[in-house]
Amino acid sequence: MNAIISAGSYDNNTSFESLLTFPYRPKLRAISAQGMEVLLSLSTRTLLKAWATMNRVKWPIIAASILLLTYIVSTIRFRTIIKKNNSRGNNVLREAPVVPYWIPGLFHAFAFLDPAGFLLRLQKRFKSDAPVQLRAGPIRVFFYRNVEDIKAAFRASKKTTNKSTTLFALRNLFDLPKSAVQFYLDDNSGVGRKPREGSNVEPENRINYLITLNLKKYLSSHYLEDLGRRYMTALRSHLDTFNVTDEWVEFPDLHSFVQQATIKPAVETMVGSEFFKLNPNFVEDLLIFQQYIPDFLHLLPNWLMPRAYQVRKRLLQNVKKWHQHAHEHYDCSRLGPEDPDWEPYFGSKLIRVRENYSLKTKGMTPDARATEDLGLIFAGTANVVTSMFWYIYEALKDQGLLSRLNEEIAEYTSSNGANPEIKKLTMQPLLQSTYAEVLRLYVAVAASRVAEYDDISVAGYAIPKDSYLVMYSRGSALDHDAWAQAGRTLNKPLEDFDAERFLVDQDWVRPSLEGVRKPVPTNMPDRDPDSPPPKKRFTVEGLLGIWYPYGGGDRICAGRHYAKHQMLLTFATLFSKFDLELMGPEEIKAVPNMRYASFGALPPVGNIPFRMRRKVTV
Repeated sequence: MNAIISAGSYDNNTSFESLLTFPYRPKLRAISAQGMEVLLSLSTRTLLKAWATMNRVKWPIIAASILLLTYIVSTIRFRTIIKKNNSRGNNVLREAPVVPYWIPGLFHAFAFLDPAGFLLRLQKRFKSDAPVQLRAGPIRVFFYRNVEDIKAAFRASKKTTNKSTTLFALRNLFDLPKSAVQFYLDDNSGVGRKPREGSNVEPENRINYLITLNLKKYLSSHYLEDLGRRYMTALRSHLDTFNVTDEWVEFPDLHSFVQQATIKPAVETMVGSEFFKLNPNFVEDLLIFQQYIPDFLHLLPNWLMPRAYQVRKRLLQNVKKWHQHAHEHYDCSRLGPEDPDWEPYFGSKLIRVRENYSLKTKGMTPDARATEDLGLIFAGTANVVTSMFWYIYEALKDQGLLSRLNEEIAEYTSSNGANPEIKKLTMQPLLQSTYAEVLRLYVAVAASRVAEYDDISVAGYAIPKDSYLVMYSRGSALDHDAWAQAGRTLNKPLEDFDAERFLVDQDWVRPSLEGVRKPVPTNMPDRDPDSPPPKKRFTVEGLLGIWYPYGGGDRICAGRHYAKHQMLLTFATLFSKFDLELMGPEEIKAVPNMRYASFGALPPVGNIPFRMRRKVTV
């Protein structure tokens, strides 16, 4: 400091007034040239630091201002469009408002990293249930929440497709080759028997139609009952390999047990018994692969989960090996009525017909065919097996429910559970209601459609070409108002499991048909007043747009009937052969893993210990 100034000091005689002649100015005795230079240098540094600090603060402030302004403007626009829609007549096409967003250009892109949570938050956030528009860059998504609007979206199947969402899963989950993706995209003929007008696709290359047609054909009618019986036989045989006697045996996890007990019989029923002779470790690899479903669909790269990609590669190699072996031993073109519905090499007729038409197309290479059939195996096991777990778990939690379910099973099965009357068994009211409630509470799917060909209108709203329509099953399943309007009495909250939720009185009529349909009388003159009330009946009538675990419209899941048979036959077989009990503290409760939400059935978080023993037959 001595080099800078020799500063004067105030003495006790300095008056306060003299200091005010120049605010707080000391009496300078002298400032050297060297001191002045240093002083200027320090002042410049201070100014530069201040300027740098201002710059550092300025850009975050500008960025925050842009984000805030974007949100304010998008909110104003959102409310303005809603007001316009409310003032328009019913015959005027409406515009779905874009949900307010913060980031221009990206819109809601980051929110789609958790699609299920995002859709549920939207459901709770907006009181109006009119469709809203979501954006992720150039992609437009129209989210339908109202029951009638959802029905309209499903009924618009002829104007929409699910091709792009199916291809997204095939490409990113099962590694469909890019050439095959383009082959699918080039098929603009639709899924109807008659090709769309303007399509020039050869009949043998109508891949989307061929897949849909044959899934519907070979998973229904007499093929369905044959598959169910074969599955039950394979399941009983596989359960006999478990080391369980008439003494209690403890198991660490019910979900893992159900997977190990049912996946092999399910795959064998579909693709033949030779498959596991070639690929004995397939089930173990498939279970590892299933753990990574959300990660694959969130597009995580190989270097972040190398094990998942290695397992997928092995699974595809297993399927290709099986294809080659089956073709060496059986002719897949044997599809006539005189040919067997099932044989050990290809398994079901469905697999044979898929191989037969795939070999005739120009785009289905061996790699593409392996991807297709791995996808079919996955679709026939992952969701249905997890749903089986929830069915069994809920029955074990409630001994009264378990007893009543076993009573319905006993009506149509022998004492050891063999040779059931499948058609009658799968029509029992409580068995069906429990099945439907499991799917309501423990399956969360985002059913989607795309306006692939033209601009369209759905439920009175304009949908530009290439836009997506999305309906979220879990949001609808928990919509109290919608269930009440459907005429359903909520004896338990929708957040809780109620095995009787889909049962109604014999004379029940849904509200929209009251006064049109005559109810079935329950007080017949010849009925004994002391007899128990009539048995309730199962129905999903009036629940379209509320309960849709399989999607809806023309593109509803073709395997839904077989999945139902698998679930009910598994339950009947398991409890006819074994006694099962949950273990651990009573407060242990299975909680669904919402990480899998929007992708299908929700597996439980953690392990559910239990014990089992073989029933003693007299």
